[in-house]
Amino acid sequence: MPPPLRQLIQRTIILAYREDTSQLENTLRAADLNPVTQRRTYTPTEQTYSRTIRCLLNHTDAWRAAAAASDGYTLIVEADFVPCRGFTALPAPLDPALHGPLAWAFLYAGGPRIIRVLPGGYLWGHAACPVALLVPPQLATHLVNFSDELIRTTPDLTAYSLWDTIFQWHMMGHNAKCFMPYRHYGEHGGLPNPEHKVAGTGLVSAITRKLNITVLNNHHAECLQRSLAFLPAYARGSRWIYFRTRLLAKCIGLARVVTGRVVERTQPMSRPERLHAYWVACRRLCSFH
Repeated sequence: MPPPLRQLIQRTIILAYREDTSQLENTLRAADLNPVTQRRTYTPTEQTYSRTIRCLLNHTDAWRAAAAASDGYTLIVEADFVPCRGFTALPAPLDPALHGPLAWAFLYAGGPRIIRVLPGGYLWGHAACPVALLVPPQLATHLVNFSDELIRTTPDLTAYSLWDTIFQWHMMGHNAKCFMPYRHYGEHGGLPNPEHKVAGTGLVSAITRKLNITVLNNHHAECLQRSLAFLPAYARGSRWIYFRTRLLAKCIGLARVVTGRVVERTQPMSRPERLHAYWVACRRLCSFH
C-alpha cells in the first residue's frame, strides 16, 4: 500500500509571476503544506525570452531549492494548479521504498502515456505540462543540470521551447522513473498560453482548433481523484464553461485511448502487458468529478 501523499511532502513551492495565488495558497495551507510562493524577477535580457523559457527558469529555481534539501519530496506547483479536495490524504502515485531515490511523479499529467503498469498498480509513464511535480533531491539535481545545458545550447531563447515535453526523457537517461497518477490530484486551471496555441501539435490541439475551442489548448485532466477545491480560472466564473471543459477533456481522454495514444508505443511490452495497460487506461476514465 503506497504511503499517503502528505507523508512524502516535506516542502511546497508555488511558482508564479504576477498571478494571484491566494486561493491556491490558502488551500495548500489548509492541507498543512505551508507553501512558499516563488516569484522570479527576470533580467532585461530574460524578459526577451519566450514564455516557455521564462517558465523553465522559474522551475529551475525551484529545482535548485529541492536539490539543496536533505531529504523528502518537494511539491512544486504552478500558479494555475487547482488541487482536488483533500488530495494530500490520497495514496501517493509512487513508493520511494519500492522505486528508489530517483522516483518522481506528476500529480497532474498533461497528455499522459503509460510506459508500463508496475506491480501494485503503479503507473510508470510519460507526460507533459509540469503543473504539479513531486521531486526528490537527487532527481532535482539532474533537472537543474538539464536546464543549465538547455539554456546554454539553445540558439534562440526567444523561440517556443518544448522543454516540458522532452525533460522527462532526459531524466530516463539517468535511470529515473516518472510516475503518473491513476487519476489526477488536480487540474491545470489557467488560461491558455498564446505560444501553446500557435505551436500546438497533437490530438488535443487538432481537436480544439477544429472546434474553435481555446480553453483546452493547454490540456485539462480527463479524470480527477475528487472534486476540485475551487473553480479554475479558465471557467471565468461560469459553471457551464467548467462543465463543458471537463466533459470535453473526458472525451479527448477517451479519444486518446481509442487512437492508441495513451500507451507509449516505443517501449517494448508483451501483448498481455499492452492489453492490460489499455484496460487500466480505460478504467481510470471512469471518474465523474
